[in-house]
Amino acid sequence: MTDMLKSLKKDMDDTVLKELDFKEKNKAIVRKSFGNKYFQSKKRRFPQVGFVLSICFTTFFIAGISYFVVDNLGQSEMENLASNDKTEDPKEKEQSSTITLTEPKENLDNLSKEDILTRLLNSVDYFKTAAGSFETFDSFYDGSISKTKVEYKYSNTTVVGGYEKVTNFAEDKNSVTYENEYYYNNQMMWTLDQNQKDYVSYNYELSGKKDKVTANDVFEIELYKLYDSDEKFRERPPLSGNLFDYEFTAKYLRDEEQWKIEKQNEEFIGHNTMVIYGNIPESIRETNFAQPNEKRFRIWVDKDTGIILKKEIYNSAGDVISYLRSSSLIINKVFEEEELLPILDNYKERIQDSITKDEREKDIEVIEHADTVMSSVKKVLEIQRETIPYFYEFKDSKLTPFSSSIEEYKGQKQAYVVYSFNKPETEQGSGSRLLYTRIYPNESAVRTTGDFNTELGEKKENFTLNEIKWSVYEINGTPNIHLKGEKDGIVYEIVTQEVSLKEAKVLLATFISN
Repeated sequence: MTDMLKSLKKDMDDTVLKELDFKEKNKAIVRKSFGNKYFQSKKRRFPQVGFVLSICFTTFFIAGISYFVVDNLGQSEMENLASNDKTEDPKEKEQSSTITLTEPKENLDNLSKEDILTRLLNSVDYFKTAAGSFETFDSFYDGSISKTKVEYKYSNTTVVGGYEKVTNFAEDKNSVTYENEYYYNNQMMWTLDQNQKDYVSYNYELSGKKDKVTANDVFEIELYKLYDSDEKFRERPPLSGNLFDYEFTAKYLRDEEQWKIEKQNEEFIGHNTMVIYGNIPESIRETNFAQPNEKRFRIWVDKDTGIILKKEIYNSAGDVISYLRSSSLIINKVFEEEELLPILDNYKERIQDSITKDEREKDIEVIEHADTVMSSVKKVLEIQRETIPYFYEFKDSKLTPFSSSIEEYKGQKQAYVVYSFNKPETEQGSGSRLLYTRIYPNESAVRTTGDFNTELGEKKENFTLNEIKWSVYEINGTPNIHLKGEKDGIVYEIVTQEVSLKEAKVLLATFISN
């Protein structure tokens, strides 16, 4: 019998018990089973006690082992069933699909210029979520500087939304560091002012997916229209940090003769990057979208995603005058919905000035636009003169057109021109003294955003000049004025910035048609 039990133990150890962990609690169950049955048998004092005890021992041993096996197998089966039940829950199934997101493998292949341009201009296709931080620095022609730090999260999978925390550092002891947080999902946007401890919210809806673009598609955009041609780029969220820097690519890499691939593979913050080095042509600096002293650039592009992780702009001496430097980037991390929603408990809501938006605005289309580049602005002005019979413009030498555009509502054209007033030749940009002008048919819909949406105060006076009947209004809270004119069903509007009514009336004498 002893040999039989030894053999039984060995056979079970090599088969059904081979993968089982026979824990101390299971041994105690078997021992308890043996003890109870054994002592009960002794008390009965049946004849042939030795034989009976041997049978009982074997029976109880097998019973105990069976209990242990059933217990473990049952527990395993229950866990499998629970797991199966879990995947049947739609919410759990949705979470499971997000959990499968994995960080892309580092791309070590040699990429061509065409390959990297495709990634840069279509980076939205190469990852589902991203989280990271970066710092920017800019030094300007007038000696001023700007330094910011940005932390962000972006998700375009089962959880759709994003977050940015932007810190604008104080330039000196007389200025203030500003900190704001921004959130969005497919329904709302929130802006949280950390300094004022208040927030504003807006209704918002993400745009749909667009077709893949090629470098040739994007490089056809004229430089002066680069920042007004969002419809020609791929989709991107309102908060995108450095993830979708399409305009930089379209501006600095459009002339392939001016840049080269300096390194195919260089590690940066845990990612494999391609390093690109190039010259900045004079034609770009003339746009005023680049500083006059920008000469060369270098960028580090994550080869997997097309994200620019680092960029540096150099002057002629090789000094860094502008940079973006990422300190972290995590791709395809799973986010919970709560991570991309603001906590507003300690903030008060700031009510925006109520401006009733005209539903007809959706039918307004931008036809032409030019900004800062005089040659381009003059081209649009010439189109305004040729195509808008009711177009008026200033002819005073103290006024220089800084930007011009044409919009259209159902065939009715609208003319916009911004003039700089008495701007010193040494001053860059538009200058601080401006006249904003807008001309449109009075039944036309116009945009309810921009410099013309002023809070009108007291009417100062009425007068007629060059056949236009003018009304002059104060703008509440400012020293500026808003002039509204009318002639033959056409509306003429002028808003001043640091230009007095007396000066404006003198200038209006030169506001004439061709």
